[in-house]
Amino acid sequence: MSSKARSRVRTQWLALGAALVVLAGVLVAWALSNAADRVEVVQVASGVSAGDIIEANDLALASVAYDDAVVGLVPGDSVDSLVGRVAAIDLQSGVLLQTGMWRDATYLAAGEESVGALLAPGHFPGGLARADVVLAAPVDAATGTVAIAVRVLEADVVASGELAVTLAVPAAQSVAVAQLAATNQLLLIGQPPAVATTTTVDS
Repeated sequence: MSSKARSRVRTQWLALGAALVVLAGVLVAWALSNAADRVEVVQVASGVSAGDIIEANDLALASVAYDDAVVGLVPGDSVDSLVGRVAAIDLQSGVLLQTGMWRDATYLAAGEESVGALLAPGHFPGGLARADVVLAAPVDAATGTVAIAVRVLEADVVASGELAVTLAVPAAQSVAVAQLAATNQLLLIGQPPAVATTTTVDS
């Protein structure tokens, strides 16, 4: 083989090698670019049963690759809007939340019935809002009276200063709460979420 032919072959191999290097660089850049295309979505941190209220510590953020699979997932910046909603299905820990897995807190959960009331000033804590959990008890409650945990579905202060409220009440106690409301004897007591469960009222 002449020196000219050898030079031509060497030049071709060098060109091929340079092309492969460029291709490898393009592939690496593409991979890095795809790796950077990630988005934060809302994930279930601790299991929530269907019908239960979703609380802040039930949720977390997870980073996922951004592609068509992200459609239907909940963006991370919407996590606060899910607190107070009701789980529509059992939410298992680690699951990425998708549209349809929750419903608004104004819906009744399993085992609840709605009770409406018009409460006089002093019979309710200030600042009540939808999804708040409070204790319902008789106005003249004596020591040892059982107070019932209820959930606020709607709450509006009317011109007279009274509170028009709709409550989600456990079905077994709904009649008792309705009777208190009808006789203006219903008292709502604000409680921290951790202790807003059925309890006894101290004098």
